[in-house]
Amino acid sequence: MKRFFIAALAVAAAGALLWPRLQPAPAPTAGAQAQRSATTVRTQRLEPQTFESRLFFNGTLAAEQSINIRSELRGKVEKILFEDGQTVRAGDPIILIESAELSAELRSLEEQLTLASTQAERLQNLFGTGAVTASDRDDAISRREVLRAEVSRLRARLAKSRIEAPFAGTLGLRHVSTGDLIEADTLITTLQTVADLHVDFSVPERYRQRLVPGTTLSLTVSGHAKPFPAAVRAIDSRVDPATRTLTVRADVDNPDGVLLPGNYARVELVTRNDAALVVPSIAVMQNLEAVTVFTVENGIAVSHEVETGYRDARRVEILSGLEPGMEVITSGIQSIRNGQPVTVQRALDLS
Repeated sequence: MKRFFIAALAVAAAGALLWPRLQPAPAPTAGAQAQRSATTVRTQRLEPQTFESRLFFNGTLAAEQSINIRSELRGKVEKILFEDGQTVRAGDPIILIESAELSAELRSLEEQLTLASTQAERLQNLFGTGAVTASDRDDAISRREVLRAEVSRLRARLAKSRIEAPFAGTLGLRHVSTGDLIEADTLITTLQTVADLHVDFSVPERYRQRLVPGTTLSLTVSGHAKPFPAAVRAIDSRVDPATRTLTVRADVDNPDGVLLPGNYARVELVTRNDAALVVPSIAVMQNLEAVTVFTVENGIAVSHEVETGYRDARRVEILSGLEPGMEVITSGIQSIRNGQPVTVQRALDLS
C-alpha cells in the first residue's frame, strides 16, 4: 500500500511538471505578426534637385555646298588649270576642253547670220515699195532668226568647254589628265565648302521638345581630342515612320579646316533641369508592361507606375507618377510586393 502511494505521488509530480508544456501556445497578436513579416528597407526622400542629363547621337559632317564637277561635253581635255586640293574662288577656271571645231562652226554661223540680217533688212525695205512679196520678206526674216538661235546655241556649247568653279571652296583630287577623251558626265573633281560645315543626325521622337533652333551642342570627331561647338539650325518637319526618328541639322564652324565633310561625329546634347525629381537607378523596376517605383506610406510598400526621362550612371529622372516628399525605397526592391508591411531602417535625404 505504501509503495502504491509513493508511485502515485511520483506520477502526480511528473504531470505537474509536464502540463504547461502540453498546453497549446497562445495565438500571436496582429501587431506582433506584422512586425515579424515586415521587410527592412532603406528609403530616400524625393525632393526637387538639379539634374544634368547628357544624350549622345551619331552624325555625319557635310559641306554646306558640295558638288561633283563633270563635263557636259564630249571632247579632249586641252588644259587642266588646278592642283589637287586647291582653294578656288567663284568663276575661277578649272579645265578647258578642246573647242577648235566648235569655234570654227560658230564663226561660220556668225558670217551666215550677218548675211541673213542684211538680206532681211533689204527685203523689208523693198517690201515697203511693193518690189517684193510678203512671203519673200518673211522667209528672209525667218532665216535670220533661225541663224540667231543657232549662234546662241553654239555660244552656249562653247562656253561649256571652259569649266569654272560655281562657288568658292576647296577642290578635291583630279580624275582626268591632259589629252583624255572624256564623255559627258565624266567626273573631273569635286568642289566643296570646307570652312562651313553642318552635321546631320537622327533623334528619337521623344526628345523632340529638347531641341529647338539655336540649341547648343558639342561634337567629338575621331582624331581630335578637343570637342567642337555646334548649334541646331533646323529640324525635319516629319518623323521617319520606319525608325521613329527626326533628322536634325546643326551648323559647325570649321575656320581652320581641320574637320572634313564625311567625318563621323558623336553629337552630345547637355540639358539642365533645376527642379527635377530623380531616384537612384536601383529603385526603378522595369518589365514589359510598366516601369514602377516603390514608396513607403504608413509602413506599407506602395507601387507607383512612373514615366522616366533621362538617366545617368546612377540616377533616373522621373517625369510623372511621383510627388515631392515621398519616401522612395532604395534597397530590398526585389523582395517587396505592393501592400507589404516594411520597416524603414534609415531614411536618406540626398536632396
